[in-house]
Amino acid sequence: MKDLLNKTIILTAIVSVGFFYGCDDLLGSKDNGTTDEIFEEGKIDPRLENVEGYAPVLPFWESFDAPTDVHVGFDRFVYVTDNEGLHLLDRADLNERVTIPLNGANSVTQDRLLNVYVSARIDTVIESVDPNITWNLPAVYKIKNLNGTGPLTFVDTLIFPFDDASLSTSAAQNARLNRSSNINYERVQVTGLTTLADNTLYVTRRGPFNETNQVASPDNTVLEFREILSDGERTGKMENIRQIRTLNPTTPSLRSAVGLSSIASFIAPPQRDTFTEDRSFLIAQADQSQEISFRVLWINAVETPDGLVFQQNSQLLAQDTTQADGFLYEPDKFQQPTDIAYGGDDDSYIFVVDAMQNKLYQFQSNGQEGVPPPPGAENQTKQVLVSFGELGSGPKQFNSPQGVAYYNDVVYVADTGNNRIARYKLTTDFE
Repeated sequence: MKDLLNKTIILTAIVSVGFFYGCDDLLGSKDNGTTDEIFEEGKIDPRLENVEGYAPVLPFWESFDAPTDVHVGFDRFVYVTDNEGLHLLDRADLNERVTIPLNGANSVTQDRLLNVYVSARIDTVIESVDPNITWNLPAVYKIKNLNGTGPLTFVDTLIFPFDDASLSTSAAQNARLNRSSNINYERVQVTGLTTLADNTLYVTRRGPFNETNQVASPDNTVLEFREILSDGERTGKMENIRQIRTLNPTTPSLRSAVGLSSIASFIAPPQRDTFTEDRSFLIAQADQSQEISFRVLWINAVETPDGLVFQQNSQLLAQDTTQADGFLYEPDKFQQPTDIAYGGDDDSYIFVVDAMQNKLYQFQSNGQEGVPPPPGAENQTKQVLVSFGELGSGPKQFNSPQGVAYYNDVVYVADTGNNRIARYKLTTDFE
C-alpha cells in the first residue's frame, strides 16, 4: 500500500513543480555570489542603526498562508511549511519559490545527506479495515533533490500507525483505526522533526492514547528512525528503531512529553567535517490542559552498560543570578512554546518561540538567557537580554509564531498570524 501511495504522490509533485527541477538557474546554487551580496545588504540599511538587541532584516518575506515552520538546511536553502504545503526559497528571496502541495504540512528539517523531511497528513484507504473509508493520517515524507540538484524523488513515506514499530501487527494497527473510539489515530499529530549527525531522524508525536503499561508506545513521545541498509548499501527507506518511553506522557516533570510541539537536536547547519555524536535533544511541551512549570526540556542521551538511556538535565536548575536575569529552566517561563532551534555555529544559541506570548527567546547553551555583553562594556557583567516580542504586526511584533530557525547570525521566525517569515540579526553582528 505504501509503495502505491508513494508513486501517486511522486507523480502529483512532479506535475506541480516539474518546471523547476534540473534548472539550477531558477533559485541559484548555494554558492551563488549574487545571492550572498543581496542578502548582506541588510547590514548597511540605515534603518537598522541604534537598535538594541535584534534588528529586523527588511524586507520580511510575505505572502505565506499561515506558515507553520521554517528551516535553513545544510544546503543553505530555506524551507517553509504553511497551509499550501512545502516551499523552497533561497536566502535572498528573489521572488521565486517552489511549492509542493502537502496537506497539513507543519514541520520540516534536513539531514546531512540533504534529504528533506516534512510532517503532514495523508488521505488513504485501508482495505483491511474498510474499503469505503478514507482515513486522514499523520505522515512524514522523505524527499531527495528538492533543491534541484537532481531528479525530485519521494524516497519514503512514513505513515502512522503503520510505521510505529510498537504497533507491529495488523490487529494492533487496526485497533487504532476506529472512528467511534476516542483514540482513533486520526486524532494523532506529528509535531516536530530533527536529525542527528548520523542522519537518523527524531519525530515528536502527540495524541490521545497515553497508557504506559501497554506494548504500544504512548502517543506523546519521541520516535527514532534510521535508514534501512541492504547488504551494506543505503536503501533510503526508514525504520522505527526506538520509542523513547522514559518521557512521561501525562505528568509534567523534567523528563516528560506532555503535548509535544517541537524537537531540536544539537546538530545544525553549517555543514562540518565532523559533528558531535551526542543524541541528546530539546523538546517543547505546548499542552494547554494542565499547568507545566518547565515547558522546554533538555533531555540527555547517556550511554550505559545496558545501552542508551535518556535522562533529565537537572544541571539547568542551578541558576546563577549574578550572571543572568533569565534562564531556560526558569519556572513558568513559557506559556505555549511552539518551536525550538539550535544554532550550529560557535555561539551555540538556543531559540524558542512562544505563540501565546508572541515572543522570541534566546538562550546560551548553559541555559542562561541573553548574549554576552559587548567587549569594553563598562559595569556590565550579566548576560544582555535580547529576547523580544509582543502581539502585533510591527517589525518586532508577532501573531502566534509557530516556527524558528537560525543560520549565519540571522534568526528566521514563522510569524503565522501575520503570514510572513520575519528575519532578525543582532546589532552587535552588524559590521
